[in-house]
Amino acid sequence: MTAKKVKSAVTDTDTVIRFDPVEKPGVSNLLTIQSVLTGTSIEELEQRYEGKGYGALKTDLAEVMVDFVTPFRSRTQELLDDPETLDSLLAKGAEKARAVAAETLAETYDRVGFLPAKH
Repeated sequence: MTAKKVKSAVTDTDTVIRFDPVEKPGVSNLLTIQSVLTGTSIEELEQRYEGKGYGALKTDLAEVMVDFVTPFRSRTQELLDDPETLDSLLAKGAEKARAVAAETLAETYDRVGFLPAKH
């Protein structure tokens, strides 16, 4: 799914791969994403794709993105396959959120002058 979306990303009618957010926003976006995910400078990417078409950039970026999201996707599937662990993690997160919210709410009540809620 990720690769398919990258390969269908809007570019422009030109075939030159260069960073130009005004004239080539689609290509510039793809270069930025690849630069961030790989740690490669945009200038280096421009050189790498000199003389190549958008297909090469999109294919490489799709591979980079798939590699990037695979661990997240795998962990998500592990949790979905183990509802007990998922429920435990969600309960821990809810407990932490309640603690933060209670502190924030108490501070807000104090500043506004409300009496604390009775439980």
